[in-house]
Amino acid sequence: MADTGPLIALAGGGYLQLLQALYEEILVPPAVHIELCLGSGRPGSKRLAEAFEQGWLQIKRPSANATSALDELILILDLGEAEAIVLAEEMDCRFLLIDERKGRAVARRRGVPVAGIAGVLLTAKKQGFIDEVLPLVKDLEQIGYRMSPALVSEIARRAGESGV
Repeated sequence: MADTGPLIALAGGGYLQLLQALYEEILVPPAVHIELCLGSGRPGSKRLAEAFEQGWLQIKRPSANATSALDELILILDLGEAEAIVLAEEMDCRFLLIDERKGRAVARRRGVPVAGIAGVLLTAKKQGFIDEVLPLVKDLEQIGYRMSPALVSEIARRAGESGV
């Protein structure tokens, strides 16, 4: 299960295939699919469109029973985040890939496990899909994906790497 931000960042940086390698199938709600702007021509949009065509990135609609939960969440989150959290609850997913602080906090309060790009990159290194994490972090920062210096330091520590 994924929210928009991490998908756009990974696709824009050329690292979207890590998700397929690690998790085989990623579900997104309709609002996230719309937010991805697949026909926009922005960096990564072609990779995202290809992932949907290949079928490992799929749209899944929250059930009709989720209306009240969605109504509650869209008061404090954007529609994509709200749908992603509700769908993650319904699917009892392993985790929700989301980086936005407020969305992560709401998901956690509702009992939804969360992970961000940092977690994906660390898992990719641990499973041997990449050799180093920090060069990818640097690449993502170059395309505008921001991580706090404290988070980058923590990533480096967990990855057993130093400097970028």
